[in-house]
Amino acid sequence: MIKTFNLTPYLCAAFLCLYVDVSKADPICSQYKLNQRVNAEQLWSDFSTLASDKMQGRKSQTKGALLAREYIQQRYANAGLAGVISELDYLLPFTYKHGWTEFDGVNVAGWVKGAVFPDQYIVVTAHYDHLGKKGRDIYNGADDNASGVSAMLALADKKMSEQPKHSIIFLATDAEEKGLYGAKGFLQKPPVSLSKIKYNLNLDMLSQNKSDNRLYISGARSYPQLAPLVQEAISSAGLCLVSEHRNQRRNSAGFKRTNWRKASDHGAFAKLGIANLFIGVLDHPYYHSSNDTVDKVDAKFFTTAVETSLHVLELLDNL
Repeated sequence: MIKTFNLTPYLCAAFLCLYVDVSKADPICSQYKLNQRVNAEQLWSDFSTLASDKMQGRKSQTKGALLAREYIQQRYANAGLAGVISELDYLLPFTYKHGWTEFDGVNVAGWVKGAVFPDQYIVVTAHYDHLGKKGRDIYNGADDNASGVSAMLALADKKMSEQPKHSIIFLATDAEEKGLYGAKGFLQKPPVSLSKIKYNLNLDMLSQNKSDNRLYISGARSYPQLAPLVQEAISSAGLCLVSEHRNQRRNSAGFKRTNWRKASDHGAFAKLGIANLFIGVLDHPYYHSSNDTVDKVDAKFFTTAVETSLHVLELLDNL
C-alpha cells in the first residue's frame, strides 16, 4: 500500500486531540470460522517465500523484484493460468515517469476463462513490490503485500479448479509503492477492452491482526450497487468483516489520515469508473518498517482473511 501522510493537528490543542478512532466502535470478534476452502499449507509457503530475506524487500527494479516475478510466474504456470498476451507469457512491461525520471516496471498477469460470460472480466489485483533494503535492514513487506499476492495465488488455484462464470485476470502489480504505477500501466494498455472489465477486487495487507480480529472491505460507499454483496459477505465471513476502512488516531500531537479510496491499486480503477472492492486491514505499527515480517502474523487470521476474500470474489462472479 502506498504511504499515507500526516496532517497538521489543527483539531488538537493542549494535548487533547478531537479526532476519534472510529474503529473502536466496531464489533470485537474472538472466534474464527475456517471452512478449509483454501490450501493453507500452500498459502503459507507462498507467503513465507515472498516475504523472505531472499526477496530483499521486492523493491521495484531490483533483483528481489525479479525473483518475486519469477516465483509468481511459476505459480501461475503450476495453477494452469494462461498468459493474457500468449499462453505462457505472463509479463506485462510498462514505463512510467516518477518526478522527472522515466522508469520501467513489470506486471505479472494470468487469467482463467469464464464459463458463462467469457468476454466480461473481473480483475483481481495485489501489488508485489515493497520498499527493498535500507542499509542492513530488509523491509520484507510480509503484510504489505506478500499477504495480498499469496492470497491472490490461493484464489487463482481455487478458480482453476472451479471454473468461474466471468473471466478473471489475476494481476500482480509492480511499482504500487511509488504511486500505483503498475495498475495505471495495466489500464493504459489493457490486454482486454476497458469496457469489458466489470469489477476490480484489490487485496492489500490481509495478514496483520493487531489482536482485534477485524478485516475491512471498502467500496460499497462509492458503489451502492455493491452494498448488498458487502452485507452478504459480512454476514457470512469467518471473522469480523467491517464495511469501509477507518482512519486512526496516532497520538496527541497529530493523526495520520489515509484516503482509502486512493490508497492502493483499486484507486487507478476507480479513476476510470470501474467498480471496485478493496480488502485489507488498517495501518499498524509494522507498516512500512523492517518489522513487517512473517513471524508477526497470526496464521489463522490470515487464512480466514483469504477465505473471506475468496467468498467476496465468488459473490462478484455471481452478480
